[in-house]
Amino acid sequence: MTDPTTRTPAPSPAPSPAPTDRSRAAAVPADAPPTVVAWVDADRRQETTAMRAQLAQAVELVSPLTDRFRFTGPDEVMAVLESAFELLDDIEITALTGTGRDWALHGTSTLDGNSLEEIRWLHLDADDRIDRITLFIRPAPAAISLLAKIGAPLARRGALLPAAALASRAAAPVAAVLRLTERFVMGRLKRN
Repeated sequence: MTDPTTRTPAPSPAPSPAPTDRSRAAAVPADAPPTVVAWVDADRRQETTAMRAQLAQAVELVSPLTDRFRFTGPDEVMAVLESAFELLDDIEITALTGTGRDWALHGTSTLDGNSLEEIRWLHLDADDRIDRITLFIRPAPAAISLLAKIGAPLARRGALLPAAALASRAAAPVAAVLRLTERFVMGRLKRN
């Protein structure tokens, strides 16, 4: 018979931690400037106040969809980002790369269940604040759907005139045609 006081129970396995956005997210390079590190961290949590603190007063956001819009100043730039956060789901930063004053984030999200990819090119000024953000978005149907939906939230935030909501909605039929073409035609055009 075994003396129960001398037996030590086998340690139970520690529960696996639940996956978090950080565990799925790409690593931040060790040489990334503090501004970029703070931006990425705040972006992952959608903390717009912390994101705004990384912007230069003369910041400019270059629209991914038209040369007609450049959003200038922290108020307009944050209006764009807040509007995007309102519309997009499953936002994740998957890669960060760069050197010196130029850094690029790759992100994925969904818009109405459709996949959307984004490259956000950040440029830092001499004070290490973000002074230019250039956006690239794909695929075309999702990018144009975003254009069709973002006008109203931008107008509500004062970054565009109220008529912008109506103007951006004009892109909805183009997005629908592209989505249908992508779904029913494009797959049949590739040679096997």
